[in-house]
Amino acid sequence: MKEKLYRFFAGRYGNDALNQFLFFLEIVLVVLSLFIRHFAFTILFFMVFFLYFYRTMSKNIYARQVENAKFIALRSKGTHTLKAMQKNMKDKSYKHFVCPKCSQIIRVPKGKGNIEITCPNCRTRFSKKS
Repeated sequence: MKEKLYRFFAGRYGNDALNQFLFFLEIVLVVLSLFIRHFAFTILFFMVFFLYFYRTMSKNIYARQVENAKFIALRSKGTHTLKAMQKNMKDKSYKHFVCPKCSQIIRVPKGKGNIEITCPNCRTRFSKKS
C-alpha cells in the first residue's frame, strides 16, 4: 500500500510558493465564510481548492514552474513597492523610489524638486519629484 502511494506521487509537482499562497487564500476564504454567509465565498473556495489540487497533482512540471515564476515576479514587484513606501514613512531626509525596469530601491534626498534619477543597477533614467 505504501509503495503504491509512493508510485502515485512520483513525478507529481507538489508544493511551491504559488500553492502556499493558494492554501493561505483558502484559509482566509473559509474564515470569511464563517462570518459572512454568502454562496460566493463557497464557490470561490472550491475554485481555489481545485486549482490548488490540480497544481499539486500535475505531472506537467515545466508549466507549473513557469506559473510559479510569474507569481514570484509579480509578488516581488509588489514587495519592493511596499518596502519603498515603508522606508519613505520612516526616513525623514530621503525619499525612496523603485526603478521601473529592475525594481531596485533607490534613495534620493528630499526637497530637491523634480529630478532625473539614474538607476545604479540598470542605468535606466526616470523623472520623479523628491
